[in-house]
Amino acid sequence: MAVSWFKRNQTIVDAKLVLLLDSDPERGSALKRGLLDSGYRLAERLTTAVSLLKQVEIHQPDIMVIGIDEPDDVILQQLLLIHDYCPVPVIMFAEKEAPKLIEKIVRAGVNGFVVNDIQAHRIRPIIDIATARFIESQKLRTELIDTKSKLENRKRIEKAKGLLMQGKGLSEDEAYQSMRKMAMDRGKSLADVADTIIDVFDLMGEKN
Repeated sequence: MAVSWFKRNQTIVDAKLVLLLDSDPERGSALKRGLLDSGYRLAERLTTAVSLLKQVEIHQPDIMVIGIDEPDDVILQQLLLIHDYCPVPVIMFAEKEAPKLIEKIVRAGVNGFVVNDIQAHRIRPIIDIATARFIESQKLRTELIDTKSKLENRKRIEKAKGLLMQGKGLSEDEAYQSMRKMAMDRGKSLADVADTIIDVFDLMGEKN
């Protein structure tokens, strides 16, 4: 999901479509005016957090702006789903501080948390900084996922290589070259070949 966001937004300047959530008419109107005056386009103005993930999937916003009295577990749970499945930069304008919920707010993917300060001239800088934080966090997240994936692939390859060495009496280099040839012949990755080898040896073990 993060990849789709980056495809739509090569730079911070491109991120202009905003999904606004605020149940308070006066504050919501102030945020809407501030966003439009700052050059952003409004995808939709929501008044409830119900099915928020679905709304994000429908509107595909570049940014989500939330006006709220104070964050609670309901909105944070919705934001956590968005963070996991369809991440976008999230900026929250709150009337009250929430010191006991700071960890949950961060974990839910909120990139900017502003208390009692909705000034039109500050909206763009706040969003720009929050978006930059989002981009950096997504890069780190992607790198972490890639690292974990590579480690898992390496473990599977080593396991398959060990099975070939033990089952066919091959040396480590012979086992690796055999797997490499299978991968090239079948047009598959070494990790996929490793999975096939592991499955075959598992079946052989069950039959024995």
